[in-house]
Amino acid sequence: MKKFLYILLLMSSSGLLEAQDSLGNSLRTFLRNGQVNGKTRIYFMETNNEFALSDYHGLGIGAGIGYTTPTFKGFSAAMSGYFVLNAYSSDFNQLDSVTQNPNRYELGLFDVTDPGNTSNLYRLENLWIRYKKDEVDLRYGQYVPDYEFINPQDGRMSPTMVRGFDGKWNKGNSLVNLAFIHAISPRSTVKWYAVEETFGIYPAGRSKDGSSSDYTGNIQSAGILLAEISQRLKPNLSLKLGSMTVMNVFQTWTVNLDYKEAGWGIKLLTIQQQALNKNTNNTYYDESDGALIFSGRIEKNFKKWNTNINYTRIADKGRFLMPREWGREPLYTFLPRERNEGLANVHAFSFQVQNKVNEHLSGFIGAGRYLLPEAADATRNKYAIPSYNQLNLMLDYHFNNFLEGASFKALYVRKQAFDNHLENPKFVFNKVNLGLVNLIFNYTF
Repeated sequence: MKKFLYILLLMSSSGLLEAQDSLGNSLRTFLRNGQVNGKTRIYFMETNNEFALSDYHGLGIGAGIGYTTPTFKGFSAAMSGYFVLNAYSSDFNQLDSVTQNPNRYELGLFDVTDPGNTSNLYRLENLWIRYKKDEVDLRYGQYVPDYEFINPQDGRMSPTMVRGFDGKWNKGNSLVNLAFIHAISPRSTVKWYAVEETFGIYPAGRSKDGSSSDYTGNIQSAGILLAEISQRLKPNLSLKLGSMTVMNVFQTWTVNLDYKEAGWGIKLLTIQQQALNKNTNNTYYDESDGALIFSGRIEKNFKKWNTNINYTRIADKGRFLMPREWGREPLYTFLPRERNEGLANVHAFSFQVQNKVNEHLSGFIGAGRYLLPEAADATRNKYAIPSYNQLNLMLDYHFNNFLEGASFKALYVRKQAFDNHLENPKFVFNKVNLGLVNLIFNYTF
């Protein structure tokens, strides 16, 4: 695929040489009018587990640079790369002495596939060619995704990337987005994988019989087909329909409604899933599963404040499954650092308040209550997470003048189990009864 993209880029350059007269300048002058962009991130993360369980810390320093050509007759191209340095971290090869489980959060700053990798942490990221003119926007190559379930989930050093085709048609109040993805480089990795190879890069949890999931390496899929249709029905009402087909694995349907009026907003999301592979041996999505989810939000915006209350119901019709390697879930009750993927029979509630103090500083408070099936119930709880309360506190500051493009974010997460006397430490370690500190400095140009 990379060779094919390089050929496309060379063909584009050749076309530009032939078009020199119409451009009126040399190719060198044309390319000098392109855009160079860069990013730097310094990220410190620390997890404090309850007494007797291991604590971890990680400090990553990353930098990347990219280039996007000017547009010529609707065509453009881009490429970028990124590297990460493990500057000061715990030994991620060291398992917790009580549970014998590995680190969960800090390793994600680097390479989850190789905990000992501290130096070979670089990745070719963007590499695409694009045609954009009038209502049509077509792109093929490697890019940052922005779909319902496949998204950057940019909460570590660098985002999830995908390789494939993306096409958009945008006219008036209608937007149609079609895509085919055949390779993914998940967040917290440095390699590219065929879609079928991404299943199980992150911890795979349990099968419904309680044994370790054994689908890793046994999935066969040619890729992911995505279709999203957005329609503005009225100035304050929009509808979005989505289809995600993971070929030979499972199908997901989504319906979104978004209504706004006088500073108020109501958002509703419905998700339905079904298996496509009827062979239940070593498969990711069991034929007996068929998740049904409802998620909603009521929000109010006034002056510098945004507040919302949220509710999610995952019905007792099968576990909601979506590879965590691909992106974070779109449920309105989501709070960073935990997910409800892998669960059935869930009631989740959250309340969020965001205040923009001034043009530079904003603050955020999020509180959630998540009523989950028993952690021991593998048929409904893939990752053995007990019911919990969660509190997120965040400050976000954006610099100006000489440091324009720089920002600093501080996020503290506290997760506390309902049951204060959980006997199995595997239900606790890196899941509940913990505090998580995130300090992030970003600089982009």
